[in-house]
Amino acid sequence: MPTVSSSATAPTAPRPGLLRSLGPSLITASVVIGPGTITVASKLGAGLGYALLWVIALATTFMWLFSTMAARVAILNPDSLLSVVARLYGRPLAMLMGVLAFLVTTAFQLSNYLACATALTVLSGIGETVWIAVVGAGGLFFLLVRQLYRFVEKAMAALVFAMVLAFVFNLLASRPPVGAVLTGLVPRPWPEGYTALAMAMVATTFSVIAALYQGALARQKGWTEADLGLSRREALVGLGLLGTISAVIMITAGTVLRGVEVNSAAVMAEQFRPVLGPVAVWLFSLGFLSAGFSSVVINPMVGGGLLSDGLGLGSGVNDRWPRLLTAIGMVAGVATAYLTLRAGTAIEGIVWAQRTTVLAVPLGAAVLLVLANDRRAVREHRNGWLANTVGVAALAVLVTMTVLRLRG
Repeated sequence: MPTVSSSATAPTAPRPGLLRSLGPSLITASVVIGPGTITVASKLGAGLGYALLWVIALATTFMWLFSTMAARVAILNPDSLLSVVARLYGRPLAMLMGVLAFLVTTAFQLSNYLACATALTVLSGIGETVWIAVVGAGGLFFLLVRQLYRFVEKAMAALVFAMVLAFVFNLLASRPPVGAVLTGLVPRPWPEGYTALAMAMVATTFSVIAALYQGALARQKGWTEADLGLSRREALVGLGLLGTISAVIMITAGTVLRGVEVNSAAVMAEQFRPVLGPVAVWLFSLGFLSAGFSSVVINPMVGGGLLSDGLGLGSGVNDRWPRLLTAIGMVAGVATAYLTLRAGTAIEGIVWAQRTTVLAVPLGAAVLLVLANDRRAVREHRNGWLANTVGVAALAVLVTMTVLRLRG
């Protein structure tokens, strides 16, 4: 009886669909939708209503573009993203990018711990100092999981769902005027005195550091050149949720908190009580806690992973050095959160952490834009003219923000 080779008869395994492939962009969204997003979007909504929704839409577009660039570079190369940078442009540049990423994410840890502590205080009445220690221990617990990526992917998907549920419920209960909301998508200048908050809104939505890490997550997913289209669609869904949640928060604040001075998360939560009832306060605090804790876990993973990658010590989520540097970032965040609580209000620490990003991200954006047009990195999959036009515009925005921040 003649034999047939297995290679000729073995069916090709079907590729997973979009929903089953969701993961990398949800992890990215979970770190970007942090307490800063909620705080800054609430401040802008309370002050200007829906007028700056167009800023969220623009920043989300930038975030999607640069995240897909990072994923493309990582997918098309046998080594990690910053290893590609080291190979093509020199190890010093890769090291600098890793160090800057670690410093920025460590600064963000301050706001993440403060957010979790504030939300838990609203829910329980127990002081923030106790909760910072509890949340810090909870974050370190994640690092004990052996198959960290798979566990984190599922956990972050659950937390993003919790945020969507909490904030969309409050949005529907507030009943914003649809016509007025739509006018907020039309670009217009903001009034004097809101430049710093508008910059913070861009920084917290368009996080180049998180976009860089999308490359490591795409590699962890095992995607190949055949999955480039899938990676773009997956990013569109996950980062689309990022923009949607940010917009929902701004719209709700513009409806319920208009004219209220938002100087603490507790104030934000309590302002919902007379209008939407006690359930809204609980849901807002749940969303704030989900945003804070997801960032407590992922934010130091981003910094630790990129620093390890830049130093040539490995980039895998499950590798030794990324885990160790992640733990260092978590501990540093707990220490700075304690110091901030002793020195002043938590809300100002959150806004300060958002503003620091504009000092470090232009370099990362410029390198990603160059990589996405370098045949040695992406072969025939270089950016088209539209992607380059939008990318250059995004880089110009980041450079302008940096100059304004340095002058201010």
